[in-house]
Amino acid sequence: MIRRFLTILLPLLFILSGCSKPEKKSTITASSEVNEFPYLTFTNLDGSPATTRDLPGASVLILFNADCDHCQREAQAIHEKMESFKNYTLQFIASDAPEVIQKFAQDYKLANQPNVRFGRAEGMDVYTNFGSIPTPSIYIYSKEKRFVKSFLGETPVDEIIAFL
Repeated sequence: MIRRFLTILLPLLFILSGCSKPEKKSTITASSEVNEFPYLTFTNLDGSPATTRDLPGASVLILFNADCDHCQREAQAIHEKMESFKNYTLQFIASDAPEVIQKFAQDYKLANQPNVRFGRAEGMDVYTNFGSIPTPSIYIYSKEKRFVKSFLGETPVDEIIAFL
């Protein structure tokens, strides 16, 4: 009985193995561009849509709330050390109203800096991409768009600069 079962089963397995789908081969090549930015959509203060994936390499992503005293101190400290950030794009993103974000940018003298941008994202989109995070939360990306380091909560600016 077992011998008969095996004589039927083995050829059947051989036939079925020939009918299986071929393995998919990876199409990633050495020339594929790396982009480790999250896919967070936001609106620039001029009303244009954007995504963090479109940020240039050598960027610092700063998630904040305009009325957060930790975020205010962090913004002031960044402003005081702007020279250290000159080779990076600083993208500030909050879920506050655009006029509140604009006032924050002006109050902390970041509005007219050539490498500083401000935008607004929905709180749920931030949560979907980053989870529950304290503000400010800072994420550094290299010029190759690779994730370097994150800082959750108020952080001495010199610690941030050390990873630029």
